[in-house]
Amino acid sequence: MQLTERILAGKGDIKADTVLEHCRIINVNTKEILNADIAIQSGYIVGIGDVSGMRDASTRIIDVNHYYVCPGLLDGHVHFESSMITLSRFARKALEHGTTGIVIDPHEIANVLGRQGIELVLEEAKSLPLNIFVAVSSCVPATPFETSGASLDAADVRAMMENEMVVGLGEVMDFPGVLSGDAGKLAMIQAAWERRLVVDGHAPGLMGPDLWGYMAAGISSDHESLTYEEALEKLRLGMKLMLREGSAAKCLENFLPRLLEEGVSLENVFFVTDDKHPEDLLAGYMDAIVRKAIALGLDPLDAISMCTINTARHYRIDHLVGSISIGSRADLVILDDLEGFSIHSVIAGGTTIAPIEAQIPVFNYPDHVLDTIRYREIKPQDLQLIYAPNSSVSVNVIKVFPDRIFTEKGNAKLVTDGSGVLLPDANRDILSTAVIERHGKNGNIGQGFVRGFDLKSGAFAQSIGHDSHNVVVTGTDHADMALAANAIKEMKGGIVLVQDGDVLDSLSLPFAGLLSP
Repeated sequence: MQLTERILAGKGDIKADTVLEHCRIINVNTKEILNADIAIQSGYIVGIGDVSGMRDASTRIIDVNHYYVCPGLLDGHVHFESSMITLSRFARKALEHGTTGIVIDPHEIANVLGRQGIELVLEEAKSLPLNIFVAVSSCVPATPFETSGASLDAADVRAMMENEMVVGLGEVMDFPGVLSGDAGKLAMIQAAWERRLVVDGHAPGLMGPDLWGYMAAGISSDHESLTYEEALEKLRLGMKLMLREGSAAKCLENFLPRLLEEGVSLENVFFVTDDKHPEDLLAGYMDAIVRKAIALGLDPLDAISMCTINTARHYRIDHLVGSISIGSRADLVILDDLEGFSIHSVIAGGTTIAPIEAQIPVFNYPDHVLDTIRYREIKPQDLQLIYAPNSSVSVNVIKVFPDRIFTEKGNAKLVTDGSGVLLPDANRDILSTAVIERHGKNGNIGQGFVRGFDLKSGAFAQSIGHDSHNVVVTGTDHADMALAANAIKEMKGGIVLVQDGDVLDSLSLPFAGLLSP
């Protein structure tokens, strides 16, 4: 029994299987740097200090050579699906960058595959050296205004909360439902409370009495503040503040310097990504956030604490991860340099992570998750809006912004051709866009106009469309748009670029139309 072995090793009755010697330990419990050795047994830390009596000829000795050793990093909130790779592949890159634990809300897969999809992810997680903690998705679908592939009700959520990997209820995006007393939403929150699980929030712009009512439901965190003042109010009222620095949204530069300037305690603040696109994951993960925080003036020990112990305490898993402590998992990051947070090597569960490919098994996915794009052939006329021929029409236009997840509503005048087809205007950066229901539920197609892409010709389409993940196609020409939509169907999901009747490039994402298996 591993527990017995760990106790005996801690007492010195049996020898540790691994010892790291000559460490400079980043102790996030006391915010100190300690010179000590670390003894490990069965993947857990059993000794810190002088562990010379805990080793023998069979003990594996790792000479750290006076490098810094910090706890494995944690991402406190991530939808791993935004990486467009499976959980196993995501784990490989996370570990390379010193992240040994993530709290996932598999909201995207849930919107396509439902409870079955989440349970498949949980099964895959069992074989990984990365610690996977789960916040069960609370808003599937996110709104009643579009068609998702599946839905989760309170009974589904309650059942999934019995899984040992579950640490909470995922971000409760439906704050109007909470404030209006929606019975289904409150039943999910109640289920979390009965199991003493955390309930995470999602409340952009919510302040004052509405925020009080939302928090009174027991919702204890937020990562969606639009302004520093909003973030500070939430923190003062007792919410844990997730500082989000992901691919789709970033707040570190806006919030962290002011928190430091005003001397606000950071013990209830931790780092998250929310979403991490593949090109960004290649460049860095939580290690990149630590480096940026240090560059913005944060003390390195505080920066490390904000993606280790602070995160672990919020999710009530600090007995297991988040610090270099007796009894904790031996998840350790060895650093060449503290200020630059340069990673030398990573240890997860007492095992050195190298080479990573050899340590993560291949997971076989059932065929049905690779075939989720279900709509008929799309013709150009399916994507057109028809009005009186040769007329001028006032339309709403959605404006998008780079690196922002919020849009703005605008208006514009567009003209129709001789057949009454309302035409986009690439010269004014006004493109046609359509959302095609792809789950085989009703075949609906919604049409509109968007600006902010500065596309001059052609079209692009993708089966990633938060949150219900219908196919979104946008372009300057309805024929190219139809070609792009049909190419998505043919490849069973992904991203497609089209120009002048030719597919220029594509990325196949057949797993739920979201991921590359």
